[in-house]
Amino acid sequence: MSAAGKNTKPASSGGFFSNLFSSLFKSSNPDADKKRRLKNIAKAFSKSKFHVFYKPNTQEILPPFPKMLYDFYKATSQAQVYFRNIPNPNQHKQRLITYSLSENQAELLEHFDENKIMEMSKQIPINKIKTQIDHDLQTFKAEFEGERANKIENLYKAFCLFQDFCTYDYYVLLRKFNSGIKEFSFESTPTFDKLNGDYITDDLKDFIAVAFPITDDTVVWSDLFEFFQKTTGKELCSQGNWKKIIARIRSIQATRTFDMMIQMISQDPSYASEYNMNIESLLDPYVETLTNDTWNLLNKISEHQKESKANDICLQIFGTASPQSLAHYVPSFNEGMLKKSLDQIIYAEPLNYLKAFLVEYLKKDIREFYDVVVIRGQWDSSISAPMSNAYQELLAVSDQITAFDESFAEEGAMGMKIKTLLPKTGHDNSAISIINRVISDANDAAKGFIITSTQNFVTIGKTIKQLIEDYSLSKPVLVQNWKELEKYIEQPMKDFSVGIYKKIYLFVQLMQQYLTQND
Repeated sequence: MSAAGKNTKPASSGGFFSNLFSSLFKSSNPDADKKRRLKNIAKAFSKSKFHVFYKPNTQEILPPFPKMLYDFYKATSQAQVYFRNIPNPNQHKQRLITYSLSENQAELLEHFDENKIMEMSKQIPINKIKTQIDHDLQTFKAEFEGERANKIENLYKAFCLFQDFCTYDYYVLLRKFNSGIKEFSFESTPTFDKLNGDYITDDLKDFIAVAFPITDDTVVWSDLFEFFQKTTGKELCSQGNWKKIIARIRSIQATRTFDMMIQMISQDPSYASEYNMNIESLLDPYVETLTNDTWNLLNKISEHQKESKANDICLQIFGTASPQSLAHYVPSFNEGMLKKSLDQIIYAEPLNYLKAFLVEYLKKDIREFYDVVVIRGQWDSSISAPMSNAYQELLAVSDQITAFDESFAEEGAMGMKIKTLLPKTGHDNSAISIINRVISDANDAAKGFIITSTQNFVTIGKTIKQLIEDYSLSKPVLVQNWKELEKYIEQPMKDFSVGIYKKIYLFVQLMQQYLTQND
């Protein structure tokens, strides 16, 4: 298959005056006009220097044509073996890229190696690595611009055209003219028989597709042969032979030899050959893939580190890495959204942890501390008020999260709305907009719960830290009746207070991790 795209280039169909003359005097009988045109084509072909390729009267392809193909086959045989041994096109692309890298780019490329990045991530914070890699990628890409980029793309274009021409299946076509020919055997030139043109019409069209593009004057073939010499240590085809091949094809193209042969064989005077010239970019996909792969790796490492840290914190707080407190606003809710490429809920995990913490610690240990120290303690209300307000707000948020979670049940307000609209998204854009808006509002609400709660826990944590320091003083300043309060707590007051503070500190760290991740 050709590496070229679909930009086609038709061959010329004749001179202006010839066409004008034909239009003025053409017959009203289509068959007669067709015969006249074919006769004129045969006459013009007989005057061509390539008339030895085909005999119009018998519609036979003559031996000089396969002899020319045999010469091409022989001249490009080393290249054919080379391409056959490396069938993967990505290997060729990688070799061209590696060959084209500057010394600086070759050094920078090592910075994007997966193993190296993984090792770095064990010693350097991932955000610092991301900053450095971003700088290195920009520097790497900047050297692939301007004239240098054009030279590399032109080298790739030459490579594709050369490969397409050399990998044409000459052997199979030549066997039609001599069934005894052996593949890659060039000890003596074989003899070729005549052949009915109908047998090779498609082969000839395929050959045009790979042969005519090599006459492109913009291709710098010397760069390609230098590439082969430096990367393989040999010429895959001598430059002298390659120049002769191009000259031969260019002459055939200029005389419209192949077009006329196909016109006569197919009895179609209007046939005009077309061939592809639009080669895909080498650099753009490479740079895009390198950038995406590198960032995907960095993000994967970052996610893994965050997940590992989150699991570790959860184990310290809850005794398990996966406490479960929500029933409906959960990651599995996204399954229906993913299938329809809709927006998804993004705060299920942290909201789940928040609800679990509110149930297990706010309403147990923190409530016990609050009931004893805040309610029974003798201290300035202006100092205790922020903690008291934060505690009350957290109790309210706990109930709000419960209601929020229930709204995502199948019978809940959110769940019912999404369940009703989801089947309509295939044909109703308004259904898509409504669902995305519902999900967006839900995410905003969940984020609000998390931010407000985290701030309140920070307030409680700071106050408890002050109280721990006050308790340790020989003469407390904040609370006047510590000794009295101790009898309401089963364990030592300081140990109890420090334990709560540590849990709150860990939980705030956990929430900040998710808030940073989703900002």
